[in-house]
Amino acid sequence: MVSGLNTSSDLNWLITRNSSCYLLKRRGVNHHFSTDPMNPKGLYKPRFQGTIQRRALSVQENPSGKGVVMVYKKRANQNKPAQSLNRVVMNRNAPRTVRNIKQFVNKQNYRNDLKNVSHLNLLSLLVVLRKASALLRAQRIKNSKKTRQSKKKE
Repeated sequence: MVSGLNTSSDLNWLITRNSSCYLLKRRGVNHHFSTDPMNPKGLYKPRFQGTIQRRALSVQENPSGKGVVMVYKKRANQNKPAQSLNRVVMNRNAPRTVRNIKQFVNKQNYRNDLKNVSHLNLLSLLVVLRKASALLRAQRIKNSKKTRQSKKKE
């Protein structure tokens, strides 16, 4: 990404689309994948690349093992990538976490271009919510089923 300049995300995409460290190609697959941590979908397309967009949103697992961390880009410090990211830890219950992410996206008008295309493939917001709920579901403690003990013959 060209940093320190006021360049559009389209220009950044044209510069980095063929030579990005996040580009992941697989044999026999027609589309490319992305390892960008700010990419909610995992596809290598300009719409989802968080590094070239002015605003980006992602959900990651909390290092402590409980809850998730919502990572989003701030408008300030666009020329300082490390300082432009803001992390919010959400370690309450799952419905409240999902509701907070929804409220954040709706109140901030965060990436309307992704929010309004939910009829196409349930993108962005729903992808982020799905990822958050999957992370929370994986952290849930599973109860082991008790097996019945057979009667001993004496």
